[in-house]
Amino acid sequence: MRDAAERRHNDWSKALRKRNICRKYYGFEWYDNLHQYSKNKIHCSCPMCRAKSNDRNAKYGSKVNWPMSDKRRFEDMDEQLEEINEEEDI
Repeated sequence: MRDAAERRHNDWSKALRKRNICRKYYGFEWYDNLHQYSKNKIHCSCPMCRAKSNDRNAKYGSKVNWPMSDKRRFEDMDEQLEEINEEEDI
């Protein structure tokens, strides 16, 4: 079980991270109070912050939002296939 001091520290560090995201990506601060950042959702729309899911049971077709690690693997596989095709053409 966590004590209040640890929870307070985690809230503070999460609030600082969210405030820094606002400063970097939005160019301004959403809130004038640091405590408000720990209670609300602030995230950028970069691939690292987006929700990572492969919802095959979505209402209007499947949503595929691959994690960055999988996207890198797909790119590497495509490059390898291109190299193999180039070697065969020679």
